Amino acid sequence: MNKTLMLVICDFLLLSMLALARFDPPEAAPEPTLAANAASASAEAELIKLLEESLQSELSSRENLTEDLTSTRQSLQDQARQLAEREAALAAAQSDLTATSERAESLASSKAELEAQQAALAAEKARLEAERAELAERFDRTRGELEAAKSEQVEMANTLGQLREASSVSRERLTQSEGERLKREEELAEREAALKAAEEERARIAAEAEALSRQLDIALSERRMLEENLSREQAEKLNLQREKEAAFARADRLTDGVSELGRGVTRLGQGVTQLGEGVSNLSQTSQAIQEEMEAARPQTMSEIFTRFQNNRASLRFSAQERTFLGGQTERSYESSSIVVEDPSGAHFLVTHTANSPFAFAKNAEGLLAAELTVTLAERRFPVRQIGFLSTDPRILFVPLPERIVAASGLETFPLARQPERWEEAVLVKNDASNFGRTGFRRLTESERFLRMDRPALGQLFAEFASSQGDFAFSKNSRFIGLLTDSQHAVVINDFLASAVLDLGEDFDAGESLNTIERLRERARQLPAPVR
Repeated sequence: MNKTLMLVICDFLLLSMLALARFDPPEAAPEPTLAANAASASAEAELIKLLEESLQSELSSRENLTEDLTSTRQSLQDQARQLAEREAALAAAQSDLTATSERAESLASSKAELEAQQAALAAEKARLEAERAELAERFDRTRGELEAAKSEQVEMANTLGQLREASSVSRERLTQSEGERLKREEELAEREAALKAAEEERARIAAEAEALSRQLDIALSERRMLEENLSREQAEKLNLQREKEAAFARADRLTDGVSELGRGVTRLGQGVTQLGEGVSNLSQTSQAIQEEMEAARPQTMSEIFTRFQNNRASLRFSAQERTFLGGQTERSYESSSIVVEDPSGAHFLVTHTANSPFAFAKNAEGLLAAELTVTLAERRFPVRQIGFLSTDPRILFVPLPERIVAASGLETFPLARQPERWEEAVLVKNDASNFGRTGFRRLTESERFLRMDRPALGQLFAEFASSQGDFAFSKNSRFIGLLTDSQHAVVINDFLASAVLDLGEDFDAGESLNTIERLRERARQLPAPVR
């Protein structure tokens, strides 16, 4: 038994005995009865039993708090390890950004050189054009001289008898003029061939300059994406640091609570009420830690699917489209979604463009009008604006007003900030007809996409087969993203828009066509496996 507790018990018993003892001279009094002695002994036994029970309860509480402190320290070590991994990934991203910047500078230098060459070729072309014009003028002049010589030859033929010598001289001049004309025609042909070759060279250089320009644009886009990823990594690093500091603060509070518990035990004889208050405070701290552990607890597929099924929202697009023969027709597109909450607390609905009139495989010129109606719980309301996700423009999202989300009573699904912490993902069909789980790996070309494993038949629940538009969740019921095809999923970390379209009365068919064409071009720049 603890020496401190033994001293407390002994002091308490000594005080009790002193309180019961009488030191005045004994009076003639009747002998104490057996009942009085028995009552005193029973009171002391109950007091000792009560102290033993209190001591046992405090020892049990102290052991539980020690176990909780050990678990918290283990969690802090795991978070420190994850922070180190994040820092290594951040260093690699910075290295990639530096290499991309150097490549962009090299491409810009090459483009400048090609532009200089193109300007030189343009000057050479202008010079050749001037020489060609001069040769043409000389050719015309020579041809005029030849015609004049022919006229002179006719006249000399009429006066052949009289001007025999003059005719001979004229023939010699004519021969010389013919030789000069042929020579000038050959020079003109050579000049034209050189000009044609220069134009071909200029076209080739222009094509190379255009290709280099596209590569430069792609490199700049990659640089912007790397800068965005670097910013997000730094923000996540800051969040992890804050979580680490908060966890250390909770550990310190737990240590203080354990110390307070020990001091409460030493003051057990002074008041049981103060000890009860200390136990209550420690219970509240333990409850907060338990709630955090509950949030990180993995859930079963059935739990996640039940939560999805009970908190679905529906999207209904109504579109007016032009038919193949030039007429018009009304068409509806329906899909299900969930209320997703981003780190800032804003709420959105997400779906694939294939479930809307803005599918990239459709003819965008045939879309004449579009409307959207959203149903949350029992409430229906129109939506005037939608956005296309910056990470993958094939995913569209709908921002929701906070008051409507609060009034609906639906549970929200936070974004999975670190889906790679789990080895498997839970997939749910858009229409909630089936669900299953599968392993996944991060795509090597981009960290914003995941490649889903294709397990053998029977490893997925109810022979589940993933498809475009399925919802992907982590094992702790956090929303990862949507499947862009049957094998790849886009990881949604935020809801930045690459384009925004107005619907209803503000819908503009021309603006819609231009936007879809621009988004198609942006989708062609995605990594090859997910295009």
